[in-house]
Amino acid sequence: MSQFFKFLFASCLGTFLALILLFFFLLSLGAGKVANELKNNDKHVMDNTVLKVSIPDQLPEQTDNIAMNDFRLGDNQILGVHDYAAAIVKAASDPKVKGMYIQGQMNAHGYATLKIVRDAILKFREQGKFVVAFSNYYDHKNYYIASAANQVAMHPLGFLQLNGFGASIPFYKELMEKIGLSFNIYYAGEFKSATEPFRLAKMSDQNRLQLREYLNSQLDLYVQQVAETRKIDAGILRTDFDQFQSYTADKAIEHKLMDQLCHEEDLFSEIKSKLSLDKDKSIDFMSVEDYFKATGKDEDYAAKNKIAVLFAEGQITDAKGNEGEIGKKYLKIIRDIRTNDKIKALVVRVNSPGGSAIMSDEILNELDMTRAAGKPVVVSMGDYAASGGYFIACHADSIFASPHTLTGSIGVFAMIPNFKTMTDEKIGVDFDTVGTGPMSNRFSLAFKWNETEGKIMQENIDRTYQAFLKVVAEGRKMDIEKTKEIAKGRIWAGPKAVELGLVNRLGELSDAIHSAASLASIDKYRIAEYPQQPDPIQKIINKIQGKDEDISSSVQNKILREQLGEMYPVYQEWQQIRQLKGAQMRLPVKITY
Repeated sequence: MSQFFKFLFASCLGTFLALILLFFFLLSLGAGKVANELKNNDKHVMDNTVLKVSIPDQLPEQTDNIAMNDFRLGDNQILGVHDYAAAIVKAASDPKVKGMYIQGQMNAHGYATLKIVRDAILKFREQGKFVVAFSNYYDHKNYYIASAANQVAMHPLGFLQLNGFGASIPFYKELMEKIGLSFNIYYAGEFKSATEPFRLAKMSDQNRLQLREYLNSQLDLYVQQVAETRKIDAGILRTDFDQFQSYTADKAIEHKLMDQLCHEEDLFSEIKSKLSLDKDKSIDFMSVEDYFKATGKDEDYAAKNKIAVLFAEGQITDAKGNEGEIGKKYLKIIRDIRTNDKIKALVVRVNSPGGSAIMSDEILNELDMTRAAGKPVVVSMGDYAASGGYFIACHADSIFASPHTLTGSIGVFAMIPNFKTMTDEKIGVDFDTVGTGPMSNRFSLAFKWNETEGKIMQENIDRTYQAFLKVVAEGRKMDIEKTKEIAKGRIWAGPKAVELGLVNRLGELSDAIHSAASLASIDKYRIAEYPQQPDPIQKIINKIQGKDEDISSSVQNKILREQLGEMYPVYQEWQQIRQLKGAQMRLPVKITY
């Protein structure tokens, strides 16, 4: 008995000590948080402030809607693109902010995202304040942002890679043959190219056609916007890109893509002159992030009515879904919005390549019930609202797309791995079976499938595709034959989607919110954002309690992101393909250009 009490005491003591350690750990985190808040409160806008725009690596739709990578609390807030742009617009009317410096940071964001920031810079510029940009190196994306400036400069030895848009898609068929891995693939829609990297060695003619048309439409939009701010003939600019004429700094000056060649310090001297500062004085640069923290977010708390803005960004998954993913948690969120009497309308900001067909249907059902409850539902599309991303949008009362939105991709597929060759021929593992009937061991990943499995799977895919077509036809009030014609898994740019009737009009999130207010017949309202994001301390507590993704997984992803660089999205896509279950409504590997 004495041994029992010894073990009991030791166990209780261990638990007690663990609780004490956890208490002091959380206390230190809290102290760090308070210190950080005090530090942030010390940040205030000085006279002669110059707003510094440097596009961050991470720019989600919603602030902090991104998986937490580590325990740092110093500057853990990750501004969403809409808050980022709102801070720039707010600074435009701030008399203490005299101008803007755009640091030509490389980035991998979509053009629908970048346009939100660029439009905000143009509004800043309209206030008569100077906007200057500098970089050692320009590609299409950072030049797109820089071209909104009054004055664009670069290092005399700099390089410009402004050579038009192209898409590069990896194909894994040969690799899989070498390692003995294959996929059982089923799809509906001749343009549904999501499975091509796993069954072909190059693009199909259909995929090549749709990508070429999409990229040309996007480059035309790009040229139109840049030509307007740079005051260059659009035809001449398009030729410049197509023939890659302005790859050196001197040639960029000659073709009016650049205003000045200098070192960054020379540009700083010019900024000092604009601010009437002495040469030995430093410029009060303030980042957009710090400006947002210093000035806060404008909210009309006197307004009783609310419009909910639900940020549906990332892949659609059958799981609960982490930050930046659309999963089961969205079902409860939409139900809470539907039953909240203060919320009069719902705007869904969709930035998703799609994913699980079943979860897409579940989310659409919740949105349908919200509309049936008398609350208007309006959709605003970001970089992507394709396949499952379009599925959840298509019943909305009104749909807004960016000119740069990639949407459509109305099609379905399923991919099931087969390890027979790998196990038998590569690593020497054999499987034997016993079962209760002729179908007992069908659909096993360890054996090659025959016509029986193939027929059943293809029937399921075709049935899901027909359901997809019906959902779109009902939501967009189209004839089913017309829906079939514009479906086929084909992707469309925002303007073409409007022309085809898949989208109501072009516009940004603010346009969708105004539309929702009009449909709900309300004048005064405030915005309620969903999902509600916990602060950094709460995120850490969730991790410790096992309510969030595994810490080691987060750290691993952070390291991989840093090490793989521009190849990280390819790794991400492969990881997501490995986890596919059931019928999928999703894009192929995301198109980067």
